[in-house]
Amino acid sequence: MKILRSLRLALAIVSILLCAGTPAHATPERLAPVPFSHTVKIPYGYSLTEQAATVIAEAFALHGAFKRASRWLEHRQQLAWTSNIPPALASRDEAIIATQLYKFHRSKIFRSKDIDGTYINVEVTISPKEQFDEKRILALRPTSCSTIYEAVFKAEEKYLQSFSTAVFEDKQHTYLLNLNPTSKFFFDNIANRLRALKAYRKLIPRYGQGLWENPQKTLAEIDTLLRTAPDEPILLHAKGSLNFQLKDTVEAIRYYNEAIDLEPDLVIALHDRGTAYVRANLADMALVDYDKAISLSPRNPHLYISHGSADLVLKNYASMCNNYRKGCDLGLCNELNWGIARGFCKR
Repeated sequence: MKILRSLRLALAIVSILLCAGTPAHATPERLAPVPFSHTVKIPYGYSLTEQAATVIAEAFALHGAFKRASRWLEHRQQLAWTSNIPPALASRDEAIIATQLYKFHRSKIFRSKDIDGTYINVEVTISPKEQFDEKRILALRPTSCSTIYEAVFKAEEKYLQSFSTAVFEDKQHTYLLNLNPTSKFFFDNIANRLRALKAYRKLIPRYGQGLWENPQKTLAEIDTLLRTAPDEPILLHAKGSLNFQLKDTVEAIRYYNEAIDLEPDLVIALHDRGTAYVRANLADMALVDYDKAISLSPRNPHLYISHGSADLVLKNYASMCNNYRKGCDLGLCNELNWGIARGFCKR
């Protein structure tokens, strides 16, 4: 009997291996997204407090979970290629898309101590926001909302990289015993920014089609987050966009300026300042912002559409049609169709 069971097991394993090695010429299996988790362990000491270490470890773990989810999306890409179905995403976008398909579910925090020091262990789990399919992934083209997610993700990565550089270049971890107030400020500043961005991530679903739900309430919440991280460019941009929605264009431009001064390559702030310039009858200045935003994010169709709209204000119809056509090539064709219907653009 044992021999029979062993033989069945061996045959099952061979069968699995044969299936795994067969080219996927058929349609990929239906999406069945599952939660992903990731654990990070960070030592802490005098300069790096336990509180700051917990926030930083949680951000590391969250990004680890998103990257695990992105590898799952990459697997979908490979199946799509082998089955002659156009891939849903460019590989560089997968981690960003994962931030939109998955939500922070929970974190478990453990503390441990050994001969080398004290550690904080954080396990983060993310879960699908909803059951989604190929069409939902394909629909996630760059929009204002996804650009915010991308900006938050990149900012978090930058702060985590700064932390890693400061810590892991010091092989002896002498920073743990360093009572220099500057070092403590450095770690606390990173933790405060990450804490504020984590809270801001929860507000992003309120944003859609260029508008915030309940802008007055959201503005008050952004002000609260800015007290934690007053020099965070993404929060300053958010305050600018809320002022723009509330028809205070001067204040909107002021906060966009502050955000861009701190982060010159913040695409969403460049785009939105350009839009504020158009409202303020400064379309020439808007083109400068749109051009830079396009150079930084050439696959975002909305940037070309906005550029074309500024061209329309300046009556530069040739440039307008050119930008509308580029936007159409990336999936947004309403403006080009409008230009063709009005006789401004050729078919």
